[in-house]
Amino acid sequence: MSETERIKKQILRALKLRPQTFWELINHQDGHIAAFFEALKSLLQEGLIVYRGHRFQLAREVPLHPLADTVCEACGLGVTLRGYWEEIYRRFLEVTEKRPLPTSDFDQGFVRPVDTVRRVAYIYQRGDLEDTEIFILGDDDLLSVAMGLTRMPRRVVVVEIDERINRFIKDFAEKEGLSNLEVYDYNVIEALPEPLKGAFDVFVTDPVETKKGLKLFVGRCLEALRGPGAAGYMGFTHREASLRKWFEFEKFILSAGLVVTDILRDFAIYPEKENRWEHFYETYEIMKKLELPLPEVDWYKSSFVRFEVVEGPRVPEFEPPRDLRELYFDEESWATPLPSYLKDS
Repeated sequence: MSETERIKKQILRALKLRPQTFWELINHQDGHIAAFFEALKSLLQEGLIVYRGHRFQLAREVPLHPLADTVCEACGLGVTLRGYWEEIYRRFLEVTEKRPLPTSDFDQGFVRPVDTVRRVAYIYQRGDLEDTEIFILGDDDLLSVAMGLTRMPRRVVVVEIDERINRFIKDFAEKEGLSNLEVYDYNVIEALPEPLKGAFDVFVTDPVETKKGLKLFVGRCLEALRGPGAAGYMGFTHREASLRKWFEFEKFILSAGLVVTDILRDFAIYPEKENRWEHFYETYEIMKKLELPLPEVDWYKSSFVRFEVVEGPRVPEFEPPRDLRELYFDEESWATPLPSYLKDS
């Protein structure tokens, strides 16, 4: 999906609510003024919109949902779930009640359900959800389930190593009749299957945060993207990633042909109670440094980062992890559990 196509979609769904002036409409899309103008001109030429009395309005019906507002009324910046999105959240809680719990073997942990739906709502805000093909690498958050409940994406493909999660998503898709939600067993160490390369408009991932693992995860996602205008979303923390690691990763992203468009700091929280991962702390590096009790608050948080392809994309050269220990651990991995298969190595 090109930048112009995304802007046009954002314009059309806003006009499906009501006619709007130029100055109102510009707030419901993400392009710069010149790109916004070109999108308007194209829609006028295509006969999809008309300009009357200083207002743009739809000339005919379009197959898009009317814009569902998610912007926080208090600050005008955050994401609030109300109306349509509140109902998606309610259903998400219902269908994920018996979700698989995290395992230390794959460095898992899920964010609060409300944050999963807020992520989907934010992807929707940016015009990257409706009628798009989405690639998800690792889905212990069950983001694909929340997306499936909206029935907005054209196609969602999950590649995930944990067979429990894959079975859960497949069962959900079957019950909901979602033939466009596909799930594949996949280990990120392996090459990405050819049919998945260059096939998607959007990727979403919560990568391991080691220097090498980070680039491996995102490198696989870059391979899946189509080209200019495609977007990527990633959870990235300040708990196990220093600013030096952020700096090196941003250079990697820039050299891949992408630009960082959005960073929502601490947008998602990992709930201690729901994850039931008290035993993970037995092998955390931080627990070896200090005599600490188990946490009484939710403390592990993740920022939500959006990228967009300007040219390419290409996967810059990098040194991949030599083994699973190097995939999961570096000098900043102080809150990563030791997998059972590495305990004796």
